[in-house]
Amino acid sequence: MRKIKTGFMFIELLLVLAIIMFIAFKVFKLYFKNPSLNKETQKVISEQGINTTSYKSIIDSTKKKLQGIQDQHIEKLGNTTNE
Repeated sequence: MRKIKTGFMFIELLLVLAIIMFIAFKVFKLYFKNPSLNKETQKVISEQGINTTSYKSIIDSTKKKLQGIQDQHIEKLGNTTNE
């Protein structure tokens, strides 16, 4: 009788790893590339102080901008309750 192998062969694991690395490369390449915004959108975003050099920088500067707005609202609420 033949013995049944269990588990994966080394070549199968390498193939799966290569596929995962390829997908990760494509995702990171898309995430860190320069965004393609039209001139009007880029002008409006730049006027608001949002960095448009990459998608990551847009997300980070938007978070900082929103945090500043939230801090201003909290400060206003604190001032109105003290009066």
